[in-house]
Amino acid sequence: MTHHISLCLPAASYLVELSRGEVLRNGAIQDFKDLGQLTEIVEAEDEVPEDPPLVQGPENEADTDQQFQDQSRATRGKLIEVEARAEGRVLWRTYITYVRAAGLVSWILTILLMLLIRAINIGNQVNQ
Repeated sequence: MTHHISLCLPAASYLVELSRGEVLRNGAIQDFKDLGQLTEIVEAEDEVPEDPPLVQGPENEADTDQQFQDQSRATRGKLIEVEARAEGRVLWRTYITYVRAAGLVSWILTILLMLLIRAINIGNQVNQ
């Protein structure tokens, strides 16, 4: 699924146009070409809204950095923001989020694999 109709038009065979959660049009692309509506759809897709809505993401420790907040304020209303690098320490809750997202089993297997590799390295050094 994409909002860029002109990018996938050569490979697509079916089109669904949505607006505010409702289906406006749907059907085979060839049908839209035959009716002369395809150009209208592509042109409507190229129109840029005057005030795009800003999506506010969840706050994290990087958002508390004053320099990052100043850059964020300077780019409000723009679709592309200047990338900023957060400095400081990473909070423990961030690591806990990573562990929970990956699942406990994957972390246990990763640690066991690391220990096995270390044991193999030690075994190779002892045998030499």
